Amino acid sequence: MSRRPSIRRRWDPVTAFVSLEIAQSRGRDAVTGHLASIPEVLEVHTITGSADLMVRVVARSNGDLQRVIDDVVRDPAVLRTATVIALDTPVARRTGPLVRAAAGI
Repeated sequence: MSRRPSIRRRWDPVTAFVSLEIAQSRGRDAVTGHLASIPEVLEVHTITGSADLMVRVVARSNGDLQRVIDDVVRDPAVLRTATVIALDTPVARRTGPLVRAAAGI
């Protein structure tokens, strides 16, 4: 009996974090507006350090991730990017522990 991979495992999305260095003269609002127009962009954060923005994106595959990155860099104010791919999510997004801690529960 052969084992076939489950459909769910074959179609798990790729999650990646893309750091962006942007042209300061153009301003952050124009770039974030461009990023907001890309459906695969889930979050954009202003950060400290050598990059200006951290962007969480999803894609259907590594090849599709290249398409998403190409969309991100289409804005001429994006000067440089660096991308890391998430391999696993051992602690998924959660708010319960924070809410309980804030409430003193």
